[in-house]
Amino acid sequence: MKARDIMIHSVIKAHVEDDVKSVLRKFVEHGIGGMPIVDNGNRVVGYISDGDIMRAFSRHYSRFRTIDTGYYVVSFFTGIDADNDEEDADFRAHFQEFCRQKAIDAGVRRAVCVQEEDTLEAVAKILSERKIKKVPVVRSGVLVGIISRGDVIRQVVHRFMES
Repeated sequence: MKARDIMIHSVIKAHVEDDVKSVLRKFVEHGIGGMPIVDNGNRVVGYISDGDIMRAFSRHYSRFRTIDTGYYVVSFFTGIDADNDEEDADFRAHFQEFCRQKAIDAGVRRAVCVQEEDTLEAVAKILSERKIKKVPVVRSGVLVGIISRGDVIRQVVHRFMES
């Protein structure tokens, strides 16, 4: 079985010019936590995940490394004003500024990809060894699909159940 046989063809993706805010919007709208970043030719130039965003925000604003960044992100998007104190306002201002940055600057510029002709075993090995949840599938560098760990597991279980 090849990557092309199990990949999802309809890929939610970010464009190299997209900002962090637009990526976060796609995460919420589509219930995902990561996506490839492509250029005008649909070539994969990077990858961004929710973890990348959290790490990038903490790197840029080291003052927030010791607080519960997850809580503040949730409060920012949901409008929760727990204490409405100065630290909360400062966080919101910095996060709004951060959201205007290019997604490629918060993500990974060298995305791990697989070829559509790679075997299921090769894809599983990459996902496992690299400790990643999803991998873009490319044909000559152009994005044609995506495979998650769940896609691989479902195929393995399906094969097992048939035997």
